Amino acid sequence: MQKVGLTLLALLLLGAISAGAQTSDVVIDYPPSVYHVTGRITIYGTVNPPDLQAYFLEVTDYDAYQQSPDAALWTPVTLPIRTPVTNGVLAEWDTLTVIDGVYMLRLRAALRGGGARFALAGPIRVANSDPNAGQFAIIGATSAQQPPSTNAVIEPQGPVIVPRPVVVNPLPIPVGGQFDTFDERAAQLIRAAGLTWIKWQIPFIVGDFSLITVARDRVNWSHERGFNVLLSVKGDKNELASMGTAYYEEYAGFVGELARLQPSAIQVWNEQNLDREWPNGQIDPRRYAALLQPAYERIKSIDPAIMVITGAPAPTGAEGAFGLNAVWNDDRYYQGMANAGIANFADCIGIHYNEGIIPPSQLSGDPRGDYPTYYFPSMMDRAALPFRGTNRPLCFSELGYLSPEGYGRLPAGFAWGQNTSVAEQAQWLREAIQIAAQRQNPRVELLIIFNVNFTRFVDDDPQGGFAIIRPDGSCPACDAIATLRR
Repeated sequence: MQKVGLTLLALLLLGAISAGAQTSDVVIDYPPSVYHVTGRITIYGTVNPPDLQAYFLEVTDYDAYQQSPDAALWTPVTLPIRTPVTNGVLAEWDTLTVIDGVYMLRLRAALRGGGARFALAGPIRVANSDPNAGQFAIIGATSAQQPPSTNAVIEPQGPVIVPRPVVVNPLPIPVGGQFDTFDERAAQLIRAAGLTWIKWQIPFIVGDFSLITVARDRVNWSHERGFNVLLSVKGDKNELASMGTAYYEEYAGFVGELARLQPSAIQVWNEQNLDREWPNGQIDPRRYAALLQPAYERIKSIDPAIMVITGAPAPTGAEGAFGLNAVWNDDRYYQGMANAGIANFADCIGIHYNEGIIPPSQLSGDPRGDYPTYYFPSMMDRAALPFRGTNRPLCFSELGYLSPEGYGRLPAGFAWGQNTSVAEQAQWLREAIQIAAQRQNPRVELLIIFNVNFTRFVDDDPQGGFAIIRPDGSCPACDAIATLRR
């Protein structure tokens, strides 16, 4: 039924465990009893007793359990896990590791002081090779053992997932915007402008499965309103530093669960060339590639249609001032990404541009100087040149213009944007879309405006100044972009 290693590992870890009772802190929420399953499924529930040592899932033959629950032989189908879960993902069960049949599924939580707590779900039919899998029947059960209404259609009782919508793009290239909060009016405004994507940034914290619910709610909300979704997933640099390579599989497992929510794209990390986002002294495209590859493979194994976008390096030339332990210039980092073979496990190369103070068509004339990241065309070149010939397009996961209009003076660190008006912000975003749409080798696949509806405007974080919905509720950028509709 299952590889011997799982059984041995579980026995070695847990030793002799006496039977225990099912309690409210050990629960299987999904799949429900009287259900059929195929392929790899996600088990949801709760396992958080205060003295948890580890938990795993196991199965036994349904008929054998019915005849003698105490004598049933339970076989582990997942490895032991030590992290408690509340109303989240317990584990994945690959049902191909057992033969088709009817089973009881059991969650076994081993306790540090001895004993165990259990949760049961069943009968559950594994039907990987049965063409009539949708018609649940309990093999070998008598009529007295049949649960009520087994002839009725059994609806899934797990988390509701709204499928991705069919979206028609009316602009020269697909355009979207990053949201901070659920906002009906903002969704209406950007839809009228022709935007077809919404980006949400989702944090990853090891063991915090509630974040999957956070992501699910955002994906569902966006799909219900007719938008494609980009989930940008940034982990914790301190967890990455402390766990090392073990972190990569944890991250991959998380984005794999996000893939089940049917977003149209997932971005792996954010500005990984800075020690603000990646551990100091470990900034290296090869390390990033080692995190990206398993994430890409997990996402594609679940939904090949999802576009995987690399994290976008921050546009910068600061490595000379701060050293390579703290920062890599974006052009150096992009070249390192290409050398590390990033194109083999990404569908699109992430790029940011958010420090412009002149029209995006210009290649000179910025009062700050001639550094290439100030200029929209040369910023695209820095990302594009290492990937020519790979057939990998560019995806702007952030493109924005900062204006203090309606807020007041910008903090000193952002004073470069003080003279940009909202009218300029609107016109420059319109022009940037046009320019990006004309680019070839590589082309631009997606452009996400940073941002739509942020309101935060404090000394170190004036993100409201980038928002296209201004403090008075107007959206001049929406009106400007709408003129590009075909």
